[in-house]
Order: sequence, then structure tokens, then C-alpha cells
Amino acid sequence: MQENMKEKIILNTWFILLCFLFLLTIEAQAWTATDTLGSAANQGATQSSAPIDKQAVRVAGQITNFTMEPGEVDQAVVFKDPANEQTVLFDVAEGGAIVSLKYRNMEYVWGYNGGGLLQMAFHNQRNDGLWPGDYNPTQAGDGTNMSPVTGIACYGTDSVDIITMMLDFNHNNGFYSHPLIAVWGGRIDATSPTSYFSPYTLETIAHWVLNPGGEPKYYLELEERITHLTNEKMGPLAYDFADYQPWEFDVRAISPDNCPCSSSLTNYVSGGWYSDTTRQEGLAIAMSSNNFPKSKVGGGFNSDYMWRNHSFHLSASESLDGLSSKKFVWYVMVGSWNNALQFSKKLGLSGGMK
Repeated sequence: MQENMKEKIILNTWFILLCFLFLLTIEAQAWTATDTLGSAANQGATQSSAPIDKQAVRVAGQITNFTMEPGEVDQAVVFKDPANEQTVLFDVAEGGAIVSLKYRNMEYVWGYNGGGLLQMAFHNQRNDGLWPGDYNPTQAGDGTNMSPVTGIACYGTDSVDIITMMLDFNHNNGFYSHPLIAVWGGRIDATSPTSYFSPYTLETIAHWVLNPGGEPKYYLELEERITHLTNEKMGPLAYDFADYQPWEFDVRAISPDNCPCSSSLTNYVSGGWYSDTTRQEGLAIAMSSNNFPKSKVGGGFNSDYMWRNHSFHLSASESLDGLSSKKFVWYVMVGSWNNALQFSKKLGLSGGMK
């Protein structure tokens, strides 16, 4: 028994000694790399006193500045089509929402503040507090603070991939029971009303797809994936595909015109605003009803007389409970309504667009 104890003591001593030698070797390598212990210490002091990098997300692609109302300068990712006819700006400070789309140098997105961009938003009716409320995760943010972009990947004119942590636009007026205070500018939010993260992330992958109508040569495809991060039941979630356009686009177009309707009754929904009754110049958005096979799909218009913009919204509803994700696709089509409509009618059909 005593011999066993001695062997254990000897083994433990060797183990400790080996650990010490290993750590000493690491220290020696660090000293060698910086010549002396003193220089290593000085280097550490220099590094710790270096200014903090304020650029949270570095973009490996073309970026530019975009000035929003009132004089707010944001950085945006530049995404041009292969024919060099269209330029899209994804605003990095506004959750990666589209703040500008120019075709032949004409602007088709309103873009003056985060509430009027081309973006995704979601609605969940809550009855957890003193009154019913609209829980509203929104790609751009809540107007006080912006939804942080946590990752961007650019692949030339082929695609852009953006990941966003969405804020609740309505500052938790629906009394969601597990609110998480937002972080912006490297600090926990201290504004009033307080901004809150929602338990959802949004990934947006943008591609260009050929337009069979030929003008423009390409349409913009937005492939989205929303992920619910908590294991709880939220109930029906309304999907809001939002398109805000300048005031001068004031003629409506929509197809089918008898929806909201069951997704089994149509293979697509499309609509937007145009500059005159010929509908040769404007922007429409569209989606396949296959995005929501068990839901009603539709579209609706709105006009904001204070901010002077017109908007069109595709809509559907579907629950996303527990730890789960959902993928869906929609399209942005500048140019004539006839070309956009013919493209839309093929969505979801066998041999057509997905």
C-alpha cells in the first residue's frame, strides 16, 4: 500500500513538472518572438492602449455612403446587376434593408428613414399585458435604434448575403414576456422608449435572375430565412414584404385583384406603384404562393401623406414556434408592369421560377 502511494506521488510530481515545463516553453516562445520579456510587456501595453475599432462589421465588397433624413450618413453595400443597369444599396446601419434601387439613374425606393425602405417585417399579436399589442420584428430596426447586421458576404455581381438581428419596431408595446434590451454603438440602449431585440434573426441572400421580357435584363431575387431562437410558442406570425416608393409613383397595379385568398387558388401575388396609367415606369414586388402553402396570401396599398411616400405590401401568415427556421423567396422588378406581371405569373409553376 505504501509502495502504491509512493508511485502515485512520483507520478503526480512528474505530471506537475511536465505542466510547468510546457507553460515555460510557451512563455519562452513569446519572449523570443518579442526579444525580451520587457519588450513583450511593452507590446502588450501598446496593444491595450490602441483605439477601439468602431467598424463592427467589415464588408468584403464595394461600399458607399448614403445620406438619410435628416442628414444621417450610413454605409451601404453596393450590388450592381451584370448588365450594369441597376444599382441596389443595402444599408448596413439599417439592418441590411434596401435603401436605394436605381435603374438608369432613376430612384425607385423612398429611403428617407428606416420605416420606409424595401425590407421584411413581421407581426405577432400579443395579449400578455394591460392591452393588446403588435409585436413587430423589423429588418431596419425601430426608428430609435437600428437592427444590427452581424455578417455580410459579397460575391461580385452574383450575390450578397446579410444576417440581421431584428429589433421590435414597437418597443415591446405587446408586452412580450422575455424582452432583451438592445445594444447599439457598443452600448446597452438607454433611450426612452427602450429598444428591444426580438428572438428572430433574418438572413437575406440577394441574386440577379434573368428577365424573359428583356427590359431590364435582370430582376432582383431576395431569398430570406427567418430563424426563431427560443423554444416557445409565439402563435401566428404575419409576414410583411414591404416596398416603399417615392411620391411621384402614384398609379397602382396588383394581380390577382381578388386576394387575400387561399394559396391554393393562385400561384403568385404581385403588385406595386407606377408613374402613370401606362404603367411603363415603376416597381413591383412578387412572390410565389408556394412560400405559404397552407395560408392566405395577398397584397395591399398604403399612402403616407406626412412623409409623402406610397407603399405596397405582400402578406401571408404562418406560425414559427419553437427552435425553427423558414425560407421564402420574393422578387423586385423595375420597369414596366406588363413585364413584371408576365414574370410573376410563372412563379411556382413547373418549369418556371421557384
